Amino acid sequence: MNLFNVIIEKHNKDLLLTNLAKTKSVHIKSKKIYQKKQSSEEELYESNIKNLRVNLNSLFNRLEISKSDLLELQMKQHEKMDFVEKDSHDLLKSLSNEVNFFNNRFNELDIYISKTEIELEKINTIKKSYQFIEKFNVSRENLLSLTQFNFKVYTTFSKNLSILKNIFDFSEFPNVIQMQPISNDRTAFFVICTKEKENDLKERIRIIHAEEVPLLKKYISIKGINFERINKELNLIENTLIKYKKEKKRIRDENLLKFAAINEVAYNLEEYNWAINQFEERSLNHLSFNFFVPKEKKEQIKKKLINSFQDKIIINIYIIDEKGNIKRVHETKTPIDEKLSKKESNLKNNYQNKDIGSNIRQDDIIGETPTIMKHNRVIRPFETLTKMYGVPSYSEIDPTPFLFITFPLLFGIMFGDIGHGLVLIISGIIGSIVFKKRGGDLYNFCWIIFWCGCWAILAGLLYGEFFGSENILGFPLHPIPIPIPFVGSITLFDPLKNVMTIFILTIFIGVIHINLGWFLQIVNFCKKSQKYKAFTESFMKILFLDFGILIISIWGINLNKWFASPFPPILLPLIPGLFLILFKPIGKIIGISYMKKKSYGELLGEGSMDTFETVLSVPSNVLSYIRILALALAHVSLMLAIKAMISIIPGEGIFVQIIIIICLIFGNIIVILLEGVLVFLNAIRLHFYEFFFKFYEGAGTEFIPFILQENFSTISFKIDTEKDDIAKEIDKEIETKEIKEKIDSAKNYIIDKFF
Repeated sequence: MNLFNVIIEKHNKDLLLTNLAKTKSVHIKSKKIYQKKQSSEEELYESNIKNLRVNLNSLFNRLEISKSDLLELQMKQHEKMDFVEKDSHDLLKSLSNEVNFFNNRFNELDIYISKTEIELEKINTIKKSYQFIEKFNVSRENLLSLTQFNFKVYTTFSKNLSILKNIFDFSEFPNVIQMQPISNDRTAFFVICTKEKENDLKERIRIIHAEEVPLLKKYISIKGINFERINKELNLIENTLIKYKKEKKRIRDENLLKFAAINEVAYNLEEYNWAINQFEERSLNHLSFNFFVPKEKKEQIKKKLINSFQDKIIINIYIIDEKGNIKRVHETKTPIDEKLSKKESNLKNNYQNKDIGSNIRQDDIIGETPTIMKHNRVIRPFETLTKMYGVPSYSEIDPTPFLFITFPLLFGIMFGDIGHGLVLIISGIIGSIVFKKRGGDLYNFCWIIFWCGCWAILAGLLYGEFFGSENILGFPLHPIPIPIPFVGSITLFDPLKNVMTIFILTIFIGVIHINLGWFLQIVNFCKKSQKYKAFTESFMKILFLDFGILIISIWGINLNKWFASPFPPILLPLIPGLFLILFKPIGKIIGISYMKKKSYGELLGEGSMDTFETVLSVPSNVLSYIRILALALAHVSLMLAIKAMISIIPGEGIFVQIIIIICLIFGNIIVILLEGVLVFLNAIRLHFYEFFFKFYEGAGTEFIPFILQENFSTISFKIDTEKDDIAKEIDKEIETKEIKEKIDSAKNYIIDKFF
């Protein structure tokens, strides 16, 4: 990995970031939190970006635009929207104005739609209420004849009917009342009472919160109710509502690509703002910027920066190797050095394996150097499992290739069934097709399931299992012998009858897996130039484990034979355990650099604790692999239980056979889901606690390239170059001359026109 440290003039920072984003090969180094606090202008800028995102999300919610809608859109290169602004501040302002315009437009439409819907509801209520009172021959003539009575029409919620009948009880309040439901939850009713009781009527109406239906002259004629006019107004309001909704949909559909572009630029601004905050001030007019570049991209990035900025940039390049060493390999000599103060120039040249640029320590760089996880298409899905534990550090071995082999292997042994393996393979393929566009962890998990299914089929062949049966569509399965050196051949056919064989196999797999973990720890120590530690720690632990397993395999748990003379076998694991304690202080004696700083007491204490922990953890680690046997037997037992339950179904015939088939299908689905989840979780546990814990820390930083998305948009900044005093004076003179010419032209026009 290479670290670039560049120094540029402040007004060129936008151009630098857009150039780096186009390379898609730059990981920006984060600035330390102890740097200068943000100015009020920077805080306002960040606040405006957040407001833009809030307003944009509000707009998308209003228009029911989801992320999946935007992902399905496709735009050709020439159709992309160009956003050309002076700088990111102007771009943010332009974007905010655009989003606010659409938000205001849709606010207006929503208000119009809301008002129209209210009007539509009112006219519908009037129509239904008038249809109800029409049965009683209501007309303007009849209403005028009721000189001593009030005729009022209301609507209320149907749940108020019981209260309605009580408050209009004739004995307490003389009246005539009729009612009729007009919808699922509304009821219309009219009341006829004397005008003297009008105030009493109002009080009773308030109890049930009824709404009065107006008896309008334009709807009630001398002869009856004018439904023709009501229907015309109803149609007019409905058409208006449809028009508003169509307008809203039209704007949405016609501007969907624009919305996608705006959303993309808003995301880019968020990324861009974070990147801008990583610049460090070097002088009044200059900034320093640090970013990591893969070694194969070093020359390409360097040439691009030199071509873009010519002599207006200083570039320092440092190689960071896997052992943590840093070496400067390139430094530009440009006229920009002359603009830096003497103090800054001295600071720039003051690096002697201590400082890079300003405020960057060597230890910080080693810890922050990102890791690129490069694997082919087959292995890549297992990166998801590795990242669940943590990203490998720059000087740490990546366990993903080993995970590709060991994870499906352990899963398959615990989930051995040919039929169930086929189901997993088909599910994985279908899932990978469905989630291909979305990508990410879900897509990777589909391929992990696919490979687990492949190993489940292999284990199923050894176990003789096909959906819990020992034959495949009438063809019987036969035992497959597995040759073992110095032992002969064994078979795993019918696991319930080969419990001890599978038990020994699982212990053997556990020992191999743990040994692999410690071997990888040796590789990690060697990569860090700590070969003494690799031999005295990891190798001794391997010997302790393997010799311990050896004496148990040969002599069993027989203490007399363990301590038999002349050479007691118990010494085989004890000697490596003793060396674990003694080799640390010995390392200090012989001058191992990374042990010199500690005292002999500290080293003895560390060695003792490490040995004690190893003695306690190794047996539990090995025995933890017995879960492979337990889950393998549980899988077989569940299928036997399902077959036993189906066998007790009474009767014969096609109907019974259909029931049996349905039960078999559902039973297998339950086993696949339940057992599959348990096996998957236990396979993860065996790797995270028994395997990764031996050699893998996962405390690294993932390489995340700085990219401005360009699926729907392109961003260009018009970079203003700094002008000297003479150029500024010339501009002022030209500007003054142009203004004078315009004033003289206007004066001549006024004289000719009016005088």
